[in-house]
Amino acid sequence: MLRLAIIVLLTASHSFAQPPIPADLKSLYDAQKWKELHAALSKSKGADLYCGAVAVIFHQNPRRAESLLRSAIKSAPESNQAYEAYEWLSHLYLYTGQYRRLISTMEARWAAFPEKGENEKERNELAGLRGLPDQITERVRPSILQHEEKSIFIPVTVNNQSATFFFDTGAWVSSISESEAKRLGLRFTDISGKVGSMTNSAAYRGAVADQLAVGNVHLRNVSFAVFPDTSEPWSMLPAGRRGILGIPIIVALRTLRWAHDGTVRLGGRTTAFDPGKSNLTFDDDHLVVTAVIQGRNASALVDTGAETTDLFAECAKQFPRLAESGKKDTTEVRAVGGAASYDSITLSELPIEVGGLPLLLRPAHILLSRSQGPHIGNFGIDLWMQGRAFSFDFTAMTLQIEPKK
Repeated sequence: MLRLAIIVLLTASHSFAQPPIPADLKSLYDAQKWKELHAALSKSKGADLYCGAVAVIFHQNPRRAESLLRSAIKSAPESNQAYEAYEWLSHLYLYTGQYRRLISTMEARWAAFPEKGENEKERNELAGLRGLPDQITERVRPSILQHEEKSIFIPVTVNNQSATFFFDTGAWVSSISESEAKRLGLRFTDISGKVGSMTNSAAYRGAVADQLAVGNVHLRNVSFAVFPDTSEPWSMLPAGRRGILGIPIIVALRTLRWAHDGTVRLGGRTTAFDPGKSNLTFDDDHLVVTAVIQGRNASALVDTGAETTDLFAECAKQFPRLAESGKKDTTEVRAVGGAASYDSITLSELPIEVGGLPLLLRPAHILLSRSQGPHIGNFGIDLWMQGRAFSFDFTAMTLQIEPKK
């Protein structure tokens, strides 16, 4: 019996052990060269952490990503790879609206790594998401909706009541005003939190819509951050329009195509993922697009909720000649929490290419005190509406802008 137990233990240890990680994979992972890492992993075995991370970055098979990352944790529960695997799981759960899983995963990480200095900060940041459920997708079928001219507001049904909300790829949590949440019969939680924007931080509390439909896409347990009616943008909008569809809802649509002809098509057929054609990633709780400026690749945040595009200090760093050609200025930015002014450099225009289509930012403002990692800016709707249509495919992970005829 003892011999059998030893054999079983050795077998289990062998199955959970991770093979040695090749140095080239680690270097690609550390440098965040995700496409190169994706290609290298196709020729390697093991490396559950890296495989899981790439699957999260490119939104490829979330269930498999979850399995790989939990395998990385199980194989070495107190290692640095386990700590990072918890982090990747938190990103996955956040952008898919799996808040119950998010909180339980972070609690497991805090328990496994009690000495980490950032634990208390993370607890505070996630406090408002406690008690929120996991979002469930019931049905996804193609739909064609109507929008107003040059507007990203689209019709939705919440708990069988009609509303018109706008879709915001810069919002990692969907949000709503307090009066609108009450009108639509959302269930409030007893816990509050704070969320940061480009201008300020604002207090909110959680609420849940039992049912939400966008065309023929039907969701359940859809969570919202609820803000006072006096805060922006709600104070500027009439009743029935005080809501934002954030990334967890947008990703559930699978595809979304906005066109100047007044239509929004969603829930359509997706295209298979091709890393050579993909220009979108989920990176550190942001949707990021690869753009081309002066013949060089650069990454930027995709924010359909921003009326204008703002460039960050990283743009001046990566393209110093651009900054030298501009003039010093002050630029006002508005977001949840109000408005703020930034010292800036203003360029008369900046050519930008996305998905092979030339766009023109005129004027272009570089906010000298704003930064977001390696990303050069926050690309708003003023860019995406320059074609006759723009579309997202969250399987192919592409953002395409169609040229005007």
